Amino acid sequence: MAAHHDPRDHETRLNRLEEAVGFADRTGEQLSEQIVALNREMGSLSRRLANLERRLTDLHDSITEAAPVVPPPHSAGPDLPKEPL
Repeated sequence: MAAHHDPRDHETRLNRLEEAVGFADRTGEQLSEQIVALNREMGSLSRRLANLERRLTDLHDSITEAAPVVPPPHSAGPDLPKEPL
């Protein structure tokens, strides 16, 4: 003997499935939006990091070029100047 299924049970089950699919679709859209936002932020941070690296390299180069070579005071003998070379 076949079991009798109430059509309302099928309708309830179908409604639950439709709600679950709708929730999954919306969650997917939200995650996609988050990925786009994070990608933009990562691009911005990458550009800022590159600028900072360039500035740090420029600063290092300018300090290296301008630094005088001064022998330590204890190494200066009577024939070595104590002033920067």
